[in-house]
Amino acid sequence: MNDRAGIYERLTALPYIHAYRQLIMGAVELDVFTQLETPVTAGELSGRMSWNEYNTLNLLKGLYGIGFLERDGDSFRNMPETSRYLVRGKPEYMGGVLSFFCGNQGMNLGNVARHVKEGPKPEEHTQRSMDFAAYGAAMRDAQSGIRQQELLDIIHSLPENSSIGRILDLGCGAGCLGLAVIRDAPERTGVLFDLPSMKRLIEETVSLAGMQERASVMTGDFTKDDIGGGYDLILCHSIMLFAIAGGPDFFARLRMALNPGGLVVCVNEGIEPDYSGPWDMILGYMAFNLQGMPIGVLKGQVADMAKAAGFGPVENRTALLSTGTHDINILRKRD
Repeated sequence: MNDRAGIYERLTALPYIHAYRQLIMGAVELDVFTQLETPVTAGELSGRMSWNEYNTLNLLKGLYGIGFLERDGDSFRNMPETSRYLVRGKPEYMGGVLSFFCGNQGMNLGNVARHVKEGPKPEEHTQRSMDFAAYGAAMRDAQSGIRQQELLDIIHSLPENSSIGRILDLGCGAGCLGLAVIRDAPERTGVLFDLPSMKRLIEETVSLAGMQERASVMTGDFTKDDIGGGYDLILCHSIMLFAIAGGPDFFARLRMALNPGGLVVCVNEGIEPDYSGPWDMILGYMAFNLQGMPIGVLKGQVADMAKAAGFGPVENRTALLSTGTHDINILRKRD
């Protein structure tokens, strides 16, 4: 389902979308793709995993039918892209991020017709989806694998990469993204910053990674509290929907926290001002908008506010990442 297909094609696919997602997520929960790096029959797989053979075959046929597996007689194995993204332990594994976002109540629009007829009525389950501390280990999984690799690809593409010594991951969530950037260079250190309610989760992440000597934790409200200074790189990954209300003043605080020649990498929605796209970002925030919580960063907002705060020319990129179509805004401190 995307904007490249015709309206007719999208409508005919609609009744099957839920089953499509259930099939893939069931396979991810079973970790079946890790077992399919070499050809295997349903009988062999069910015996190895203590599954029911009849429905193991149904699962494999379904995954083959939607193009995730290849088949040779009674044997099935992963397609190359399936192996790349759905085998646990591989650098670009997507199982964690898919499990997190597919199960997030913030992705559930609820009764659209009722919302339109009666107006916004905030629903408790959607509000709870913003309580990130409650997700715990699930958030850690969602920040691992593919999301770490995508962020490292962005950082590696920067001409400043080799000179980045100290970083700040602002609004770090579980902390896995910032830790991946710190770990990427032997002398690099950094600060992981989020709300006080996240402190225990972040400290646990640092401990599990064995990074206590290179990563420290700060807590507070990054829209108004001290965020420290002396950074070569500040990561703002998926936080601009909270920060944008601070306008140029927020970006001025970021600029002050940077060393000369430092930079900020912002990964955010970038919704077109006329709402012509990206379709995934529009749908991703519609549940909140329908309930009277208008959020979502418009394309150009970050660049305009950064320039007003004294940053130099802003480099803008648009990329399809594992969490959807995002804008990547790179802000540089020239003095």
